[in-house]
Amino acid sequence: MNKKKALQWLLPALVLVLAIIQFIPSAPVIAPVNLPPEQRATHRLLQFEGIANFRDLGGYKTTDNHSVKWGTLYRSGSFDKASRSDLRALANLKLSTLVDFRSSIEKEDEPSVLPEPAVFRVVEIPTLDDGNKAMVGEIMERIESGNFEGFDPDAAMLDANRQFASTFTPQFREFIQLVLNEGGKPVAWHCSAGKDRTGFAAAILLRILGVPQITVMADYMQSKRYALAGRKNDLRLLRLFKGDEAADKLTIMMGVEESWLTAAFDEIDRQWSDFDRYVSDGLQLSPADVEQLRSTLLE
Repeated sequence: MNKKKALQWLLPALVLVLAIIQFIPSAPVIAPVNLPPEQRATHRLLQFEGIANFRDLGGYKTTDNHSVKWGTLYRSGSFDKASRSDLRALANLKLSTLVDFRSSIEKEDEPSVLPEPAVFRVVEIPTLDDGNKAMVGEIMERIESGNFEGFDPDAAMLDANRQFASTFTPQFREFIQLVLNEGGKPVAWHCSAGKDRTGFAAAILLRILGVPQITVMADYMQSKRYALAGRKNDLRLLRLFKGDEAADKLTIMMGVEESWLTAAFDEIDRQWSDFDRYVSDGLQLSPADVEQLRSTLLE
């Protein structure tokens, strides 16, 4: 068969394959809370088609042997690529509130795709707004110029995490107060990749609930795999068109490191003397508030 005839056969075949793929039903998104208890932890990551790093924080044990309720606290990446089947699965989670930590520039570049009509309220708590705009501007300029001299992505992320524990205390106070006021109703929160702002929010909430630091860190580090997986196509194109240095720098920033969250908690100790004082003075939670969070969010 010559090349011309082969192409004549290939094109219709590709069209047929694409048509068949469109009608293949998506695999259902399994919510851990709907599984037998012994299977839940292995399904902590919900397998959405277009929503990366969406995880249930249920099942984590506290120091006094309680555990976080399943189907109540969810952390996630952005919703800009949510598919129709994702939206149906989101509706089935019975969320009460979705918190969006993204900056204005992120929301403009990647607007959320959410169920219509709305089945949960969306609360915007912009964090790193002006700083994120400046950082994105610098990174884009360096990518275009190919000049990364003096740019340290690790140092940039360390500084951002210190700001979470200091400059942006009002934003995380608003988040914690929102969770408190929900009274145990399912809440999800996200930023762009679901790892930094989202990760810090998850970390302080888990610590307030009494989850030990080693477990908090393990949950935080799960994003190194899941967040990078959600951006693998972006990184592949970046490497192809802008080179290895640009891709390597962005790969660092799109992951997470233990030292980043450690820097945030060290800053809490520096600013507030210890985590308990951060909870009472920074987040403005009374002992009764903490008890309410634990009674509504723990088994």
